[in-house]
Amino acid sequence: MEATRKLASIMFTDIVGYSTLMQIDERRATEIRTRHKQIFQEAHKKFGGKIVQYFGDGTLSIFDSNVNAVECAVEMQIEFRKEPEVPLRIGIHSGDITIQGDDAFGTGLNIAARIEPVCEPGGVFISGRVYDDIKNHSWLHAVSLGAFRLKNIFEPVSIYAVTSKGLSVPDEGRMPIRPMNVEPPRRRYDPPVDEEFVGDESPDYGTKNKGVAGLLALFFGVFGVHRFYLGKRRQGVLYFVGFFVLLGLTISLYSDGHYDGPPPIMFLGLLAFIDSILLFAMPKREFDRKYNQVPAGVRRKQPIRKKSTARQPRRQTATQGNFAPPEMMPKSDRSSSLLKSAFRKYKKGDYTGAMKDFEDSLEKDYDNPSVHFMLACCHSIMKASDKSFFHLSSAVDYGFQQFEEIYENEALGYLRSLPEFDIFVQNDYKMVAKLPKPEEGLLESKPYYDTSVLDKISDLGELMERGVISRQEFDQQKEKILNRNEL
Repeated sequence: MEATRKLASIMFTDIVGYSTLMQIDERRATEIRTRHKQIFQEAHKKFGGKIVQYFGDGTLSIFDSNVNAVECAVEMQIEFRKEPEVPLRIGIHSGDITIQGDDAFGTGLNIAARIEPVCEPGGVFISGRVYDDIKNHSWLHAVSLGAFRLKNIFEPVSIYAVTSKGLSVPDEGRMPIRPMNVEPPRRRYDPPVDEEFVGDESPDYGTKNKGVAGLLALFFGVFGVHRFYLGKRRQGVLYFVGFFVLLGLTISLYSDGHYDGPPPIMFLGLLAFIDSILLFAMPKREFDRKYNQVPAGVRRKQPIRKKSTARQPRRQTATQGNFAPPEMMPKSDRSSSLLKSAFRKYKKGDYTGAMKDFEDSLEKDYDNPSVHFMLACCHSIMKASDKSFFHLSSAVDYGFQQFEEIYENEALGYLRSLPEFDIFVQNDYKMVAKLPKPEEGLLESKPYYDTSVLDKISDLGELMERGVISRQEFDQQKEKILNRNEL
């Protein structure tokens, strides 16, 4: 079958936590997948998209226009918010793709496939190439998250989060990978040192505080003090000079006894009061970008007090100390009788009983990241590494953000001791599927092989390594590719 190569807008999607849900509630998982497929097909028909493949709980599709691809993605995410909600990640890139029958491969596909897993559930992440095409369309908006080195992609890729119609954008520090210009944070288990942070690690960034600026505007704004503090000296001088000019005018008007209007200086006070409200209401990230020159996507450290060289004792159980604090969980979760029972058993060392209660709670709330984390702790204690990795991956997938617990919690000590742990972390907290052993004489048995066949199998291996397709789906797709080559 002849292969077709073209430049296209490539969309990769994946249902978040679908395999977890299949194990917990197969009926709901089937319902979600059916709804996903229906909305997906309708939206692609509307915006002229072509669905190339369904694999596992993911999809690959292409569009002739980047604008159509992004519009389609936005409309789908709005529909997926309705019940039953479909938690979907969408990654879009514009590049070369080669299509041969039901198969597709190429560098453009690989980049889109790498953007999708770092996307926020319910969001749409696009590459810089796609952003260049949509940025002049007033109804489509996106914010830069920075430039990233994606796995097996040679050149760094700029990633943007689409913000149109309230789509999900990652919180500060929530991205599973970090921009190239941001150093990884100091882990809490590193040796403690005496140091004091007063803002960002980089000395090039300012240390101004929006709360201080707001208070200065409120109490001393008529003198322009807040403008001097923010580095806006010209504006500060105008405020200062304006104060004395308006003060002199006010005294002059009231001295003759004929003027009964508001004092002119009141307008300067009102302007300063408005400044204070705007400063208090301004998001911290926007304040940092505007007044501290912090680039978009850079995570600033919060000011903290000088660290002590003495380590703080960790909370421990009366038995083994393998305790993950319940304070990590929302109060509404901790208040449920089932989870109270699970924590009581966990504290007493009854990990089998705790696991049963935690698993029962997942039947009602399958996407609770804290419960998945606790199950990972239990399985690690019981030295069931596969199940522990599975629930830890699910916890991160569903929004678990206390990454320091993964490195510090004593219950996960066994998991951290395994050689697979570092690979698990490097793979964005996902298990790496082992590729099947090549068949003996696979290459020698055929007199001729089109080099694209090996590329296709390699791309399939990439998808299986990411967990997008299963081992069974890999074998089926590989067999189809090899059979076609025999013709």
